[in-house]
Amino acid sequence: MDNTIYQSMKSAIQLLENQNIIANNLANISTNGFKETFNVFIKDKNENNLYKTQTKKYYNFSEGLITHTQRKLDLVVKNNGWLVIKDQNGKDAYTKNGHLQINAQGQLTIQNYKVVGKQGDIKIPHNVNVKILSNGTIKEIENKQNNISEKIIGSLKLVCFKKNDLIQKDNGLFYLKKNRFNQNLKVLHDNTIRVQSEMLENSNVNPTKNIVDMISNARQFDMNMKMISMYDQNIERANQLFNVNN
Repeated sequence: MDNTIYQSMKSAIQLLENQNIIANNLANISTNGFKETFNVFIKDKNENNLYKTQTKKYYNFSEGLITHTQRKLDLVVKNNGWLVIKDQNGKDAYTKNGHLQINAQGQLTIQNYKVVGKQGDIKIPHNVNVKILSNGTIKEIENKQNNISEKIIGSLKLVCFKKNDLIQKDNGLFYLKKNRFNQNLKVLHDNTIRVQSEMLENSNVNPTKNIVDMISNARQFDMNMKMISMYDQNIERANQLFNVNN
């Protein structure tokens, strides 16, 4: 294959991958705790002194805008802290989405995924008032004849990671990267992580930037397609000339 077509096709494929990431960012503008994703294209010289382009995925872990909801089961996990949930396969996954719900079985969930507590799944008794302390402890509040009593129901499992330790999968959840150091590692609760209740962290996606990037990607993709089309036309004309001369 001619190098011109090869490079144009390779560039077009990379642009399509980038377009999918941008589209996913825009689709999750309203998803609580969502972290913006972007591709970075890096050019390196190989052993033959030729340039090779590599694509690396990065995440914007900056905090999104904070909304005061005044809902007892909403919370923000501060700094590098994460909530632990069980995905559809029962594996530990991590999220910044603090919009907690109670399912029909009384289990604490986030987006229908079970929330993991320090001692396992957390169940909330029916029709009780709860509050979540800054250390993740969940208490049942009961008011009888002006006497307020508090009872601990459970405690959230809060963990802390370095930014480069996590990778996001297609379900939108983050997972710990596997390597020879952590493949058998059990992630423990981190007592230093703090939460703030009655608040939610919004998505940190910048819609204006992503729309501009999407338009730019589309134009670059069209340019690559035109280059391939022009090359095909030139080859066809060259063949016609060759046939006439013979």
